Amino acid sequence: MTMLETPRLRLVMPGPSHVAAHEGFLTSDRAAALGWTAMPHEAWRTFAAYVGHHGLCGFGPLVAEAREDGRPVGMFGPWLPLGQPEPEIIWTVFAAADEGKGYGMEAGRAVLAHVFGTLGWDTAVSYIAFGNDRSAALAVRLGAAQDGTWITPRGTEVRVFRHPKVVA
Repeated sequence: MTMLETPRLRLVMPGPSHVAAHEGFLTSDRAAALGWTAMPHEAWRTFAAYVGHHGLCGFGPLVAEAREDGRPVGMFGPWLPLGQPEPEIIWTVFAAADEGKGYGMEAGRAVLAHVFGTLGWDTAVSYIAFGNDRSAALAVRLGAAQDGTWITPRGTEVRVFRHPKVVA
């Protein structure tokens, strides 16, 4: 079982104790602003997909828990669902109160070191919706550069941010 640690975070397998935080984000105004709204049962299904990804692919997104109190801060990690052309690094900060504190940068660095080191990936991208400027800024801070666009299977055009290969 994969677990990554940073000075302030512990990145762990998603589990039942994390569902409420994930649901809270997907049913929030912040998610709605990005076009990611979900009803509670849909949020549960999305979360189950993250859990199942580990079993199907041998890797998947991890929940970042704050080391100080164990609260789930967000979801970060490798992602490669069917229909996607390249392996992706995804991230979400669950609560607005945890935005702007550097958790994304901290978790992102740990995940990049993991995928390029332990998993042996040669490439990784982050697909970011137009208008999601906070995520685009994080991608750039992590060293990624915009590398064109991609049309998702649903027909949505997203920006492709390519991460430089790093090994810890």
